Amino acid sequence: MLYRRLLLPAWLAGLAALLFAIDEAHGLPAVWLANRNACIGVFFGLLALIAHDRWRRDGWRPGAFLAPFALLVGLLAGEIALAAGGYLFAYALFLDTGTRRSRLASLVPGGLVGMVWWIAYRAMGYGASGSGVYIDPGSSPIEFTGALVERLPILLFGQWVFPSGLYQMLSQQAGRILWLVAATALALIAGLLLPILKRNRVARFFALGMILSLIPAAATFPDDRLLFFAGFGGMGLLAQFLAAVWDRDDWVPSSRLRRLPMMVAFWAFAAIHLVFAPLGLATTANRVRTFGTIIDRAASSLPSDSGIDDQIAVIVNTPTVFISFYGPLVQALQGRPIPSRTLILGSGIYPTTISRPARDVLAIRPLGGYLPLPGSPRPGREASQPAFHPAYFFQMLDHLYRDATPMRTGDRIGYGGATVEIADVTEDGRPSEVRVHFNVDLEDSSLRWLQWKGGVYVPFAPPEVGDTVVLPAVTIPEGAP
Repeated sequence: MLYRRLLLPAWLAGLAALLFAIDEAHGLPAVWLANRNACIGVFFGLLALIAHDRWRRDGWRPGAFLAPFALLVGLLAGEIALAAGGYLFAYALFLDTGTRRSRLASLVPGGLVGMVWWIAYRAMGYGASGSGVYIDPGSSPIEFTGALVERLPILLFGQWVFPSGLYQMLSQQAGRILWLVAATALALIAGLLLPILKRNRVARFFALGMILSLIPAAATFPDDRLLFFAGFGGMGLLAQFLAAVWDRDDWVPSSRLRRLPMMVAFWAFAAIHLVFAPLGLATTANRVRTFGTIIDRAASSLPSDSGIDDQIAVIVNTPTVFISFYGPLVQALQGRPIPSRTLILGSGIYPTTISRPARDVLAIRPLGGYLPLPGSPRPGREASQPAFHPAYFFQMLDHLYRDATPMRTGDRIGYGGATVEIADVTEDGRPSEVRVHFNVDLEDSSLRWLQWKGGVYVPFAPPEVGDTVVLPAVTIPEGAP
């Protein structure tokens, strides 16, 4: 409906709606229950834009109240509705025909809603803290600005050309190359779009709204699921470009040679967004199902005998804590007994050395230390590091619950039944070895020892006092993203 109000003729609005409907970015929010709030937030955000447009263009007074109300409902569904604010600003700048003062005043209702929501959001303790993946722009504005510079080009590149989620599966060097490729490609795309942006204020609205809508998305790692709202502007602008080139608008060069770059872009965009995008949309559900199967398989291997609810499950290694913490949840949902608590001693994809200096102490030293930077190579194999590997995604997930604050040798963290001591750290302040002091001997029946092997958890026998064992690099589960 909003495309129909903004784009003429009707078939152009239909093309934009088709591009938006089959956009691959919608797949994960549609099938992943934990991301379903994005669908609700975008729905009410678009309703806010429709009501605002009717108010400002048609003089429909209820829109002055319904637009901020819809925005509020969208914000209650999720932060993604903040993107509507970017479109409202772009509307006032390019589409609103009122005086400068009235256009500025039209933003006040939505601005007040956003301000009240933000105050309540902070007062109730929402936001991000202590994460190396999520950055709270309110509490860490400088860090967020740096992340914005890194992530915004990748997100925009994902909107137009290349799936942004693959960025997390690249080595550090390959990631830097992709960023340069993205920045260069976006500059070229901007050059192709410049003629239509100069001539068409709706195109300028779509472009600015798309860019502004991605600023909140930069608070976390780039992924296509974050492009839901940006796609509204992106697909509207793309439809205008495709239609203009197809119809040979007056700004399209008449010379074949000068028109060649536009025709290459035309067919490339048509293939990406009309052929490959719906294929990607169709496979997203299967990708989520496959990852769920990995988690279910791992959870099914956890002990569920009648005595486990009085024991502590001690997992000595796992590819990523992101997989392991789902285990007890799946067990509980299936009505199976779960451990009294679960301790994960090592998380990472490289070999882990485990030694036992005392009867109640276990020392864990992962190769390269805990929490290696995402995309970092295996120590000793830097020259043969692959540019692309799903394991890098697991490295990123391990930073979800830990920021870059350095740790110090001797730091202690207490858990129920054990105390973790930082025995050694790397040059950048990451733990390279930890010693876990248990309240009982390691053979005590209150502890159930497990290790990751072949995608499942199997029993683990702690070494004898003074002995050392080396667990091999973990196997990345087949079908992992």
